[in-house]
Amino acid sequence: MKGQLGLVVMSALTAIPAVSRAETLCEVLQEFVDSVKTDETRELTFRTSWGGDFKDSSEQEVMFAKRCDHGGYAPAKMVCEYLMEKGAVEFAGNNVKDALACLSPQTRFAPKVALHQASFSFAVGTDDRGALVEMDFYPDEAVGGMAFKVVADGY
Repeated sequence: MKGQLGLVVMSALTAIPAVSRAETLCEVLQEFVDSVKTDETRELTFRTSWGGDFKDSSEQEVMFAKRCDHGGYAPAKMVCEYLMEKGAVEFAGNNVKDALACLSPQTRFAPKVALHQASFSFAVGTDDRGALVEMDFYPDEAVGGMAFKVVADGY
């Protein structure tokens, strides 16, 4: 019996899919921002729709939908993979609050603050090397649902 239990536990552990090399949103987001070279701009947009699908989808009845555009840039793709797996949909503003807390650790929101639209601009890095980061969260009129866009402009 003891040997069988070990086999069951091992089987359960190997069945858990890995999202990416990184374990947290902070890790993948920081890797994305750090990867942007001087005079280079990179972006990603995570879209969510709660209570239905996007306007351009043919799905009839879904509870929610997610999509993420990383522009083929590998570090942005890692952020997208994380958000597609673990990102909030119903309370999509929580993704923004979490991302902002990752890149600006002293920034905090009260527990019951709900974001419905927001825009943030700040620097990440040192005076000599880093990125200007823009985070925008807004209703996406063209596609439907909400869009969370992160742009990093390296300096």
